Amino acid sequence: MTQEIQHYDVATKTFTQPLNYKIKKLLELSLVTRITDGLYQVNPIPGYNITTYRVQERFGRLLCNCQNGKNNCAHAQAVRIYREQTESREQQLHVL
Repeated sequence: MTQEIQHYDVATKTFTQPLNYKIKKLLELSLVTRITDGLYQVNPIPGYNITTYRVQERFGRLLCNCQNGKNNCAHAQAVRIYREQTESREQQLHVL
């Protein structure tokens, strides 16, 4: 079953789902992985797309190689949340 995520509707000139829904799916399905410091891979959402994107930190900004990558896309936002969650878990482990 293909799940409707976000896509651009040419007729209405709007997105069909809020951006937050796509970000939530990327995180829920664990599609964000760290490659090296400042470089992340965002795998495709099954049934939605087939493209793997790379998000890189440059000069304090997260830039993605998708078509909307310089405008704070869902991939970059998912990486930002992933980093926050990962740092939080690492800090908790250091306390133990």
